[in-house]
Amino acid sequence: MCQSISILADVNELVKQFRIDRLLSYSSNRYEVRPTESVSAVMMNKKGERILDEFRWGLMPFWAKDAVCGDRDSIFTNVVFERIVRKQRCIIPCSGFYISVTEGKATEWIKFKMRSGTFGIAGLYDVWRAPSGEEELRTCMMLMTEANSLVSPYQRRMPAILDQDQAEMWLQPEMRDSRLLRSILRPVDDLLMVANVLSSPEEKLESGSDVSVFV
Repeated sequence: MCQSISILADVNELVKQFRIDRLLSYSSNRYEVRPTESVSAVMMNKKGERILDEFRWGLMPFWAKDAVCGDRDSIFTNVVFERIVRKQRCIIPCSGFYISVTEGKATEWIKFKMRSGTFGIAGLYDVWRAPSGEEELRTCMMLMTEANSLVSPYQRRMPAILDQDQAEMWLQPEMRDSRLLRSILRPVDDLLMVANVLSSPEEKLESGSDVSVFV
């Protein structure tokens, strides 16, 4: 499981990298984002526009409890995910993700990053509405795949990081081939990544404050 992520990119960088057409909400300089907190995601609407908005991290579809991370092998075989996988895919921009390792009483945090900078993690989203229809909650989850050789010493799974071509395919609503979609959710080459061991949890919270943009 991915225990937390960071997103440090400014909004102009994301607009260019993910070809965003409309910006609804985005908060940058977030050194640690945890499950149940607000996280930014890129989705495509019915008009074919790429939207950057914020979602609650932890999928809350009508049929299930919270799901923070979904496994690549289960979402394509579980019938309850069928509608979401087919129509409600998204990409979660990320600067790095954290994994904790505990030995005895000591806990270390490892931060994994891409050498190229900001990257996108494959995700799914859903919109939950209260029975009264007066409340709407937008939620998302990130997808996990097998860990590469850099991550595997710490855990079996890692976020499904997409390159530019894979991201294009993942967001296209016309793409319905589950075998092809599943094939792009593979471990990223470990040579494209770096890992840093943090001596204390406080190192995750480097100086800086959240910068929010709302439209």
